[in-house]
Amino acid sequence: MATLQLQNTNSNGAGAATTIAINTSELVGAAFEPGASARKLARGLFWVGFLTLVMDLAATFYRPPAGVFGRHRLAYYLTLGGILAAGAAEVSAACWLSRSSVQAQDRRRRATLARIALCCSLLPLVVVLALGGFSVLVKS
Repeated sequence: MATLQLQNTNSNGAGAATTIAINTSELVGAAFEPGASARKLARGLFWVGFLTLVMDLAATFYRPPAGVFGRHRLAYYLTLGGILAAGAAEVSAACWLSRSSVQAQDRRRRATLARIALCCSLLPLVVVLALGGFSVLVKS
């Protein structure tokens, strides 16, 4: 069982480090398991979206623009705003997908939509990881 650990590497002098641990085997298993239920996929989508939102807000409030965005503050904050919107859409899609009162045909369709949304939700997560100054530690 592999665990993904995200650590904020922003050294603001406080000396405190924030660490979030995620069970990656469950997340990858949910995304690529052929018979995964819509609820299991929606749970994975919810946590990826929630994590994207938290890291985006941390980058917005605690990380000044650097690198390519050093001179382009507006582009930096517009990018973070787009990621925030994507994270909010992921969380709301997960809530919509987890509704229980659906028919059998609709369950398969929702599972397919959840699988596509979960795979697409990795892009905003990777971008906010790069912009936010987070380091990724993988423990096996």
